[in-house]
Amino acid sequence: MKPTLNRSFWIDNLKSFITVLVVAHHAALDYATFSFFDKITYINSTHPVVDNARWIGLDVFVSFNDTFFMALMFLLSGLFFFGGLKNKGKLKLLADRGKRLGIAFVFAELFIIPIAYIPAYYLANHKFKIGSFITDYLIHQQWPVGPPWFIWLLLAFNCLAALLPESFYSWAARLFIKLMEKPRSFFTIWFLIVALSLIPLSLWLGQYTWTGFGPFDFQLNRVLFYFVFFLFGAILGSVNWEDHLFKNKRLLGRSSRTWIIFSALSFGIVELINYWGYGFMAAHFIGKTVASLIFMLFFTGTTVTTCFAFITIFKNYRNHTSEIWKSLSTNAYGIYLFHYLFITWLQFALFNIQIPALAKFLIVFVVSMAASWGLVSILKRLKLVSSII
Repeated sequence: MKPTLNRSFWIDNLKSFITVLVVAHHAALDYATFSFFDKITYINSTHPVVDNARWIGLDVFVSFNDTFFMALMFLLSGLFFFGGLKNKGKLKLLADRGKRLGIAFVFAELFIIPIAYIPAYYLANHKFKIGSFITDYLIHQQWPVGPPWFIWLLLAFNCLAALLPESFYSWAARLFIKLMEKPRSFFTIWFLIVALSLIPLSLWLGQYTWTGFGPFDFQLNRVLFYFVFFLFGAILGSVNWEDHLFKNKRLLGRSSRTWIIFSALSFGIVELINYWGYGFMAAHFIGKTVASLIFMLFFTGTTVTTCFAFITIFKNYRNHTSEIWKSLSTNAYGIYLFHYLFITWLQFALFNIQIPALAKFLIVFVVSMAASWGLVSILKRLKLVSSII
């Protein structure tokens, strides 16, 4: 079995684009109408800073991102797992992943994320003392993880995937290739596996249930869901999957336009259920459990079709690079690592300024993106830093 070793420009561009979405997502959370701030236990808040200025349009943006972007990030991250495994062997691969992911995670949790949460502490207490903040942060707030939850979980997924024998990837890849010859069957099986990885745990534990120990926090109902996407990526990356999945610029026989339509329709139903239909259905027709099941089925449909839509778009239209895209791709990991620091402090700085929520969001997003991009570009000139991020 020959793994896909050459990086395609479109994959790096798509990962970079998702990083930009992550920055925008965190910039928007402050101004969504559903956001709330818990002054007693601010780790339970929607976001470290929650402004009084709100705009419902950002609700839609945040909700749409939530359906797919981290699942797609895990899928793309998994694509290069098997190539690394074949080239380096398990121990060298995990050592490299440990260096790149583990060191960055520790640094973020010791310095970046605590500083990013200082505005939350101040908004909750209206004062700041370093000793009191550290005690509260570590003990009462239980060491918030922030965005680096993705980094440590990705490292854990790499370790779990390395435990599987290579024969598993060979068998799964052969099965995938066979199913790709029947696009509807491939899509149906992909959908069902994703649904089974998400829906039972969500119905049992709730849709947004986090757990963990200290900074090793994760979304409990989605941990299997994310691992499935990483594993799908690892299986696809073990073969020349693009040649099998794409025919005449169509993914599973469907154009990017078709996947966009499927995604929009599925997400539209998710939003209708979420804002207007969920409570009504649960109260008058089918009960809370069945209403939740219907919601999660369309949520799963949105996840799969949106991932396919973005993969098709970038494969067909962004399979080339430029100086801007190259710089963004080179610095994307560092941007992910540092952006939260700029996000929360800018939101805090704008907290008492009376301007529309959309204006605040745009200021926070653009400045945070530019600041983290610029900082990482400078830091990467240091050999030690560039070897990690």
